[in-house]
Amino acid sequence: MKILHIAFLSFLLNGHLSANTIKNADTLVTCSQPVTIWLENFTYPDGTTSGSVATPWSVTNTSPSKNSVFAVYNNEFRANNITINGLGTWASGIIDITGKTNVNISVDIRSAGGLTADSTTHTDYLSLYYKIDGGAEVLFSDNKGKINNNATVNTTVSIGSLSGRTLQIIIRAKATATSEFYYFDNIKVSGLTSIDATATAGGMLSCAHSSVVLNGNSSVSNVAYAWTGPDGFTSSSRVTAVTAAGVYMLTVTDTSGCAASSMVTITQDTVKPAGVATISDPANGLLTCSNTNVVLIGSSSTSGVTYSWTGPDGYTATGASTTVTAAGNYTVTVTNPNNGCNTSVTAAAVTQNITIPQAVSASVSDKLTCRTSSVTLTGGSTTPGVTYAWAGPDGFMSTSSVTPVTVGGVYTLTATDPSNGCSFSRPITVQADQVHPIGVTVTSDGSLSCTVGSVTLTGGSTTPNVGYTWTGPNGFFDPGQITSVADSGTYVLTVNNPGNGCNTVASINVIADFTECSMAAPRMADGHAVALDAADGSAASVSGLIYKVYPNPARSTAFVELHVPASDHVSVEVYNGAGVREKILFDGNVEAGTPYRWTLDAGSLSAGVHYCMIRTKNKVYVSKLLTTR
Repeated sequence: MKILHIAFLSFLLNGHLSANTIKNADTLVTCSQPVTIWLENFTYPDGTTSGSVATPWSVTNTSPSKNSVFAVYNNEFRANNITINGLGTWASGIIDITGKTNVNISVDIRSAGGLTADSTTHTDYLSLYYKIDGGAEVLFSDNKGKINNNATVNTTVSIGSLSGRTLQIIIRAKATATSEFYYFDNIKVSGLTSIDATATAGGMLSCAHSSVVLNGNSSVSNVAYAWTGPDGFTSSSRVTAVTAAGVYMLTVTDTSGCAASSMVTITQDTVKPAGVATISDPANGLLTCSNTNVVLIGSSSTSGVTYSWTGPDGYTATGASTTVTAAGNYTVTVTNPNNGCNTSVTAAAVTQNITIPQAVSASVSDKLTCRTSSVTLTGGSTTPGVTYAWAGPDGFMSTSSVTPVTVGGVYTLTATDPSNGCSFSRPITVQADQVHPIGVTVTSDGSLSCTVGSVTLTGGSTTPNVGYTWTGPNGFFDPGQITSVADSGTYVLTVNNPGNGCNTVASINVIADFTECSMAAPRMADGHAVALDAADGSAASVSGLIYKVYPNPARSTAFVELHVPASDHVSVEVYNGAGVREKILFDGNVEAGTPYRWTLDAGSLSAGVHYCMIRTKNKVYVSKLLTTR
């Protein structure tokens, strides 16, 4: 502890020392004066042998004489007629001397009568002792015989410079005759009061701690506390909270008015993180279908800081960087853990472009059949600049908006906007009808011979509504299910599904056996299909019938001429190479000897081989017609 001059105390209080250097300053003591710690002046009734609770004491008297006295009389303590084999002992209670220095014991004593100090007979005495902290008794005043020559005047004896926590005073007396007396009074313990003051602070002011607790701890009890500080701050509590930085003075005062002071400096750190900034990756902070997240990165020129993020829909994250997947505004809060101060910055807004291509369409040009072996897929979108990708059966792929396909099934068009990677897919089914007629059969009713000039061929199929066309030797052609033939050889039946143009072909071999009738000419059967030699456009005559198709080949217009030897019902028809009738030029009666001519629009026919067929009651005449472009 330091004892400081009042002027030096004033020097400190006026702030001439740096606040940063005054922390838990040494105690400043303003006084140190003697005070009465304990006093017993025996203001009790006569005969009292024990003290009050406030200043407790007790006595022991071992004298066998009933007339011995060891008690209070006339406001002082008397020892009288304590025989030679007896002893009177007075003992104080335990006296607390904690925190006191230069402790002093003083006692007023006197004697009366013929007290002697004869070692050969007996000795009368009054002895004073003390005990410190419960230790051994220490004699500090030993009085034998008479104390002085004036029986009415007290003598004060004392002992000083004592220190410790507890003190006890013990007085022993022996006065052996009834006319011998010892007296003691005003037993007093005094000492110097030295008061201390200590001030501590529970930290510094910061953004995390807006107040600091000041704590005063004096070793002296029953003291008063007084705080003063910046901006006129005062408090009379031992523990108090402050909110301003600066120097605070604690003054501790005891009941005697002795005071001590101590200072403590409250510092403050409310500096926020500096240089707080954010960047985005990608730099434009744009969310798209191809870029589904944005990385936000925070930074600060203040080292050791922590980062926390908030954003849309209750989004939170920690760390210098965070990955976000939703558009909106995100705020980073940078905190200095040393003082709890923070700086918040809102990053550039995270935006979003996930608009898919609009009005995506997919169409197919037709249905796949045996006539149509390829169809066209066409894709489109009202969103400009999109790219297209087709996927379909058998690993089909195409990146064109328009693409041909040859296989039926489900095709998927995916339109993608390259500006954001967003796409939309639309499926389309390519229908395919390419089933050929099934269950095709060909039968013959016999063989050609010298007696059988024709046989009947019959075709069949389990597929309904099909068409039949027969071809055979010598240019034989007949678009019918049943036909008669007069020549041997292989005849081919083509069964056509008119719905999809698919054909199934079957054949049969017609056998002729003329070995036994080589000299006889075979009879021409009714209904025998006769091919005219009209390939070059010249007229052909069969049994007086004249038939002509020209020009052949034909480009735009062809003509069919007919002259019959007898009136008859005639039909003039045109068939394609698959046996499907394309046109009927005439169907009615004709007169014998009258020439007939029909005009055929050859330009309306597809380029290739066609057949002109004239049917009469019992004959069919066929001629090939070639059309060109």
